[in-house]
Amino acid sequence: MASSSSSGKYDAVIKSGLKLKGGDKNKEVGVKVAKKKKKTQEDVLTEQLQANADQELQEQAELTKGATQGPTTAQKTFKLAREKRSNQRINEAIQYTHRQRMDKLNAHLGSLSEHFDIPKVGPG
Repeated sequence: MASSSSSGKYDAVIKSGLKLKGGDKNKEVGVKVAKKKKKTQEDVLTEQLQANADQELQEQAELTKGATQGPTTAQKTFKLAREKRSNQRINEAIQYTHRQRMDKLNAHLGSLSEHFDIPKVGPG
């Protein structure tokens, strides 16, 4: 009885080979093909809005491009003066080595009177 009840359980089982989706036997197993999404009405509207926004940005860029001018004479002279000052600072910085700068500072401090010396603080 045990054998007949066990065979009765599996009578409805299909005993054929595994069938994969797609039906094309030349394709590799496990490779998914991307499905094309259908455009909804919302997607179409967003694309149109994006295109309109891009077009407005281009028009604004053209308008601002035509309206802008080069630097004024005051701006040019300011830029030249700033570059001249920075070049002057660089030249002063590379003129002396660190040791020469320290010797110059020590000579200056040595030439000062005792009025500028740091007073002793505390006992002793």
